[in-house]
Amino acid sequence: MLSKNRYDQVLDLAVELVAMSPAEIDYGWVAELLQQVLECPTATFSEVGRDGVTGLGWPTTRLPTSTMTDVTRRNMERHPLIQHYVRTADRRPLAITDLMSLSRWRSSATGSDIHAVTGFYDHLALPLLSPSGTMRAFALGREDGAFTGQEREFVEKLHPLLIAMDHRARLSRSPAAQSRLTPREEQVLELIAAGLTRQVAARRLRISIRTLDKHLEAVYRKLGVNSHIQAALWLHAARTGNDQ
Repeated sequence: MLSKNRYDQVLDLAVELVAMSPAEIDYGWVAELLQQVLECPTATFSEVGRDGVTGLGWPTTRLPTSTMTDVTRRNMERHPLIQHYVRTADRRPLAITDLMSLSRWRSSATGSDIHAVTGFYDHLALPLLSPSGTMRAFALGREDGAFTGQEREFVEKLHPLLIAMDHRARLSRSPAAQSRLTPREEQVLELIAAGLTRQVAARRLRISIRTLDKHLEAVYRKLGVNSHIQAALWLHAARTGNDQ
């Protein structure tokens, strides 16, 4: 049975994924949230394309970024999960043991090499949509036993939210979309401009301080300002129809 703390973490993560505006989406941060909820020593987000592997998000772990990049690149062409997603249209969350027995994986050159560097055998991938011949996926590693059925069930439920989050991010890259405040960013701006502290504003919106700060960063960037005072003046000017 999932503990109440971890259950709450899963719910919080689901809320974060739904509430994120495209401008604030940080794949490394999402990987870190998945890592915390599923209690994994390592989580990454990477793209594998026709020109190799590119690490896009690497939350802080006991393994250096360069180490994870090297071991991934070294095993890219023979890792069962990577090759499965690259060669097929399957985009379901899968573990190594969905493709081969654990004993076969442990005795393979790839499994042994990755284990020697990371200390774990069990891998779980959450792929996003990508063209044929490529892979874009979050990957989690665990050293103290396989992912449980209940954890796999939660991953299955979170997976569509991850895909929707990624879709919003990729649609938001036009200049017009990047300069427009989202409804949530407008809410944050309203509360901060009204004089609420970041802590109070975050509680009012039922989001974390970190999420609120990411909204503020997006607001400042879009408005071309660098403080809450300037943002408040911009809001006042917009409401009164005066020049900023």
